Amino acid sequence: MKKRKIIDLPKPTLELLARCAAVLKPPPALTLSEWADRYRVLSAESSAEPGRWHTDKAPYQREIMDAIGDPHIRKVVIMSAAQIGKTDAFILNPLGYYMDYAPAPILVMQPTLDMGQTFSKDRLAPMIRDTPELRDKIDVKSRYSGNTIMKKNFPGGHITIVGANSATGLASRPIKVLLADEVDRYPASAGTEGDPLSLAQKRQTTFWDKKTVIVSTPVIKGQSRIETEFNQSTREEWNVPCPECGEYQPLVWANVVFDKDDPQGEVLYKCERCGVVNGEYKWKQASKRGRFVPENPGAEARGFHLNTLASTFCSWKEIVQKFLVAKEQLDQGNPEGMKVWVNTELGETWEEQGEQVEDAALLNRRELYDADVPEGVLVLTAGVDVQDDRFEVEVVGWGIGKESWGIRYQKIYGDMLKEQVWQDLDNFLLGGFKKKDGTVLHIMSACMAQRSKGRCRQERHGRREERRRHRRRCGQAGRVHGRDQVHGQEAVKEEKEHEYGFGKKDLFHPAGLPDRR
Repeated sequence: MKKRKIIDLPKPTLELLARCAAVLKPPPALTLSEWADRYRVLSAESSAEPGRWHTDKAPYQREIMDAIGDPHIRKVVIMSAAQIGKTDAFILNPLGYYMDYAPAPILVMQPTLDMGQTFSKDRLAPMIRDTPELRDKIDVKSRYSGNTIMKKNFPGGHITIVGANSATGLASRPIKVLLADEVDRYPASAGTEGDPLSLAQKRQTTFWDKKTVIVSTPVIKGQSRIETEFNQSTREEWNVPCPECGEYQPLVWANVVFDKDDPQGEVLYKCERCGVVNGEYKWKQASKRGRFVPENPGAEARGFHLNTLASTFCSWKEIVQKFLVAKEQLDQGNPEGMKVWVNTELGETWEEQGEQVEDAALLNRRELYDADVPEGVLVLTAGVDVQDDRFEVEVVGWGIGKESWGIRYQKIYGDMLKEQVWQDLDNFLLGGFKKKDGTVLHIMSACMAQRSKGRCRQERHGRREERRRHRRRCGQAGRVHGRDQVHGQEAVKEEKEHEYGFGKKDLFHPAGLPDRR
């Protein structure tokens, strides 16, 4: 066995080796919430409680932040109310974490360029200035550093801030981490390029370990990006144990107990299992043991929903007072206040109110005709929709006071370039419809949707004589309540105006009636 030699090194050499070893030492294993608790400092100009960050003040933030920092999760969706600390926890903390702990190219997308500049000046810059671990990573003094308001370079990556309304900011920019804030306020299209969120996600294609974080307060049902993303995720709700029976349950508005005549009174919450009513303090103490419960655990993306009842930054009494004001406005015919309350307090989409009909009530209004045409009908009209392989014709009966009846909906299939399908259409439009007393009514006026110009030219050729014949026959059709339908010779107008759906107007009137649209 060889003897080990002990070499005495000068002290400066030992210090140099120690510094090299410290540089090569891997970073400690930290989750995002642990990094925030250890290093993040809240700035005085952007926080009501400046100083060291403490995740325990808002325990529902921990699991969401750790999901964002988990390298095995590709997408995290947060649909939440306002006043739950989502910008600090889910946008700024991930920025600090990736700058310091896992450097990467990052894109922060705000609804507009102006909002992006405001975010950079009022939120990002103070965090970098006041957090020691980040302060030295971005050179804000040198003119050659490449740092601007909308772009921050740091070792191993950069932060680029763009507006969803700017197509140029989303082009040719490979990114690993996408932080999309307030996506329900994005425009439908970035210029003429298309959906800004889809364009930004396209920039992540080359990264196998990409990360997408989508955060927003929802707006209108059916038009909400965040609701669509949330529905395709795990759909996790924050559940809190009952202070009495320990049953875990989401905090929902329906179980909030308050006196609408006393807005300053105590606000309570009723357990959905044991029915015991407790105050806000007990429920929020119990929320320290809260957890997220998924509705769709098999989904690839993790999605979280939060309402203001879970927030530790505002009281339940404040939520109730805002509700009572919004309810009074709604009773006066102004729904805007309630829309804001539903979006920002419940974290849910607002469904526009309109006249709605119950399915059963609509079904019960059906009428069974005792003939082809009900007794009250005086005039029949038809509308013809032209598809690639068929005509779709709706015949409507009209009576006094513009009352209408649906008489027939007919599909006539065929090749639009062949004569047979047009002849079938002629035969149908020239047919009669009987009343109970045997009176036959004919279609008095018809209109047809215009075809594309190229197809029109093909289909027009060779049909002018047939259209003239059709108008003559329709003009000679029978009587309606003792009055002659207008004779064919009066129906003939200039051919260019009355070709069957191909004239200057989209209507033609085979019975020569006035222009009734």
